[in-house]
Amino acid sequence: MTEYTYDVVVIGSGASGTSVAFETRAAGLSVAIVEERSWGGTCVLRGCDPKKVLVGAAEARNFSKRLRGKGIKQAATISWSDLMAFKETFVENVPEQRLQSFQEAGIETFFGKAQFQSKETLLVGEDLLHAKNIVLATGASPNKQDIPGNDFILTSDDFLSLKHLPDSVTFIGGGYISFEFASIALAAGKEVHIIHHNSNPLKKFDPDFVAALVSLMEEEGVHFHFDTTISKVEKKAEKLQISGENDFVLQTDNIIGATGRTPNISHLDLEKAHIDYTKKGITVNEKLQTVSNPHIYACGDVAATKGAPLTPVVSMEAAIVSQNILGADDAIHYPAIPSVVFTSPKLASIGITIQEAKEQPAKYQIKNHDTTNWYTYKRTNEPLALAKIIVDKSNQQIKGAHFLSEEADYMINYIAILMKANLTLSDLQSVLFAYPSPASDLSALN
Repeated sequence: MTEYTYDVVVIGSGASGTSVAFETRAAGLSVAIVEERSWGGTCVLRGCDPKKVLVGAAEARNFSKRLRGKGIKQAATISWSDLMAFKETFVENVPEQRLQSFQEAGIETFFGKAQFQSKETLLVGEDLLHAKNIVLATGASPNKQDIPGNDFILTSDDFLSLKHLPDSVTFIGGGYISFEFASIALAAGKEVHIIHHNSNPLKKFDPDFVAALVSLMEEEGVHFHFDTTISKVEKKAEKLQISGENDFVLQTDNIIGATGRTPNISHLDLEKAHIDYTKKGITVNEKLQTVSNPHIYACGDVAATKGAPLTPVVSMEAAIVSQNILGADDAIHYPAIPSVVFTSPKLASIGITIQEAKEQPAKYQIKNHDTTNWYTYKRTNEPLALAKIIVDKSNQQIKGAHFLSEEADYMINYIAILMKANLTLSDLQSVLFAYPSPASDLSALN
């Protein structure tokens, strides 16, 4: 056994772990990073980045489909194999490049599972790592259904690497992963089903807009099975058969489970370092330190924080961890965080919810806008474009916003800037935006 000593040991090479490693190393500390899977982590290898490549193809297909007969003769079609090959160009070189960047920065790398031996010591294979500071950034993994036949159920990781997309695909779960992947599979011309155990999918988004999105996706061909709890999966000839309560039976070619993610902590032997955790992840304080030891930190999806499991959020948490390791005493403060479901149309949200606003009618005003007939949306023949803006009645500052449209991702980012600057929609009257564009519509939302 070989022993090493470092100022910082980071476990996990995703967005948060990589950021901490580079920041602390740039400050002159001795740093090591441990990875047990592939260098680079979820977002760039099997998450948002490769997903967005597939979304791009679906957008092209849907755009041309909406304009068919309006100047476009034929809607685009998706070649799954070509799309997967294109996606792979964004992924295939990441592990080697990330490893090389660590080595060039003087960050020592260890490949394997890390296990606590004490509050200051980790075992990685045959190597024993001693550290003044340890950062847990191991992320999360897709949940597995605890039912007979769960080996037939693939994960989101598997979907993003499918060499062949079969004729019918079924997604289990009512979160953004199911909706996004269903939208992609539908654009690829496949029969698509979504099964959800209750009737409230996308529960963190505006229910009115979710209902409108579900209705549109149903019109496009997605089959929704709400209030359906599955009990088993079995092979029936060439098909997979899903059975559930109330005699529910569905045959499909492919099943993707998307019922949430579990923090990657089971292999860490956290008890040996007296680290507290729950099913939501590692328990940390406002400085992202574990309760048992201020020199052990957790950030990103493995930490039980108030931050959403989004890449910009985990990067912000990593920045706090780095600063505190380097001598600061900073607490994490989460701003209003924009979130987008990349379906067609897209669903976006930031700030307080409509329900929260309705519970305080004296404080908040909700401004509803049906923008379907606005020029921005008519020129691309969008079937539905909606917006809700929540303002503080006392000063008209924006406190929340919700969009359903193909431009929702752009619009929510504009709102994020306005909220950060404590500006109102009226403040935009003096700003000249390029016209016509989604941005030039902002002042009309007043």
